[in-house]
Amino acid sequence: MMNKYILSAAIMAGSFSSASYAQLAGTGLTTDGILESTSTGKIELMLEVDDSIEITGLQEFQYGIFDAADTGDQSISDDFCVYRNGGDGYEYTITSTNGSFVLNGTIADANNGNAIDTIPYVVRVNGAKGVTSSTGTQVTYGQITTVGTFLGSSYRDCSDVSGENASINVNIPEQGIRDATSDDYTDTVIVLVSPV
Repeated sequence: MMNKYILSAAIMAGSFSSASYAQLAGTGLTTDGILESTSTGKIELMLEVDDSIEITGLQEFQYGIFDAADTGDQSISDDFCVYRNGGDGYEYTITSTNGSFVLNGTIADANNGNAIDTIPYVVRVNGAKGVTSSTGTQVTYGQITTVGTFLGSSYRDCSDVSGENASINVNIPEQGIRDATSDDYTDTVIVLVSPV
């Protein structure tokens, strides 16, 4: 019987904004004019800009079916947009709903003490398009990734950089797939970007 695996990983984005919309205290520069042939008043303008950041353009990763004829790691990359006010810097923190970088199966494996099999995977990110399984920065689960400087776009749709300015790669090593029993394996990667 041919073993088949359906592998999938969904990508979920986290955004951060510290906007409070609190009223700013004036400095007393707004003044009325005085009664004369002309009169001049002054109006003080005040605006506070807080940190804001947003991820858009993420896609679901469908690895398909891995069977006896397949070989090699299973790797998918996605380019997306990170908006950051001012085009300023940001950092990544990557986690998942499974609690670690593993795809979980659904069937108890008698050869594994009736535990559900898991398949490990590796996540890499970049502050530009085109990350692969051998480029960019490898992520440690739940830890802030600040290697280099990740700069966001000051356009919410990243139109200044053809719509994409960041990328993520999820690579599933072949041996981890071969160690797993026949089942469907899934996880959801949570991508949090935070202003720096």
